[in-house]
Amino acid sequence: MTRGYVTEMFSSFQGEGPYAGRRQVFLRFAGCPLSCFYCDTAYAREPRPKFCNLLRPDKKTRKRNPLSASEVLDCVKALLSPDLHSVCYTGGEPLTPSSAGFVKEIANAVKETGLRNFLETSGCSARAFASLADCFDFASVDIKLRGHQAVQGEDSYEALYRNELECVRIAVERGVETVVKVVVVKGTPAAEIEEICRDLSGFEFGLEGRGRGREGRGREKGRVKFVLQPVTAPRSGAVPSTEELFELSEVAGRFLRDVAVIPQVHKFLGVL
Repeated sequence: MTRGYVTEMFSSFQGEGPYAGRRQVFLRFAGCPLSCFYCDTAYAREPRPKFCNLLRPDKKTRKRNPLSASEVLDCVKALLSPDLHSVCYTGGEPLTPSSAGFVKEIANAVKETGLRNFLETSGCSARAFASLADCFDFASVDIKLRGHQAVQGEDSYEALYRNELECVRIAVERGVETVVKVVVVKGTPAAEIEEICRDLSGFEFGLEGRGRGREGRGREKGRVKFVLQPVTAPRSGAVPSTEELFELSEVAGRFLRDVAVIPQVHKFLGVL
């Protein structure tokens, strides 16, 4: 039986993207290969935490890592509520080599109970995603920009971007409901958003519409929900202006049909 490291497990409202406000059980896996400057869960970068925190409304308990998939499933069952939308696999990063097999085993077990699975990932490993995509009903891929400082060097960035796009392609082709999120900051280049959306339009509308924006929409294969997420100010001056958000949204809309600007709702609610 696979064992793995989990930073914390809890029930809360989804705080990002088109499913904001939906109740989920969150499984935060340990470890992340990226170093985004705006990261608000830097504590989850530790790949082998000694304990996993199980957070319930009435108490906090600790489970000793590494955990088995059956132990995680028991915790999921303990956190269920009648308003549950899905079980969210987040991080850290669920697609690291040390977590991917563990995530797949848990997701299969959760699926057998009749619950839905929701993956949040940076898309850092298309190979790992391909191995477990069929376990998931929803996938949210967080595409990084060069200014996010997720990786060092242009070659590393290009490799990360290729993996992210491949994850989106796999999700769309396998019928997984696909969300693409991009965190935007003050000064985010419109040309960079245009490049991403142009690339995404090929996956969304099939080969006939690849790179052609609104052309080819009569032959849709699937739809990508595209979200521009204004950064939650980690430092002064990072938050984009309303005018910038309007511009970036309009750029995205020239290539994709489902575009939204959504901030981190859980920050306003004051929940995890």
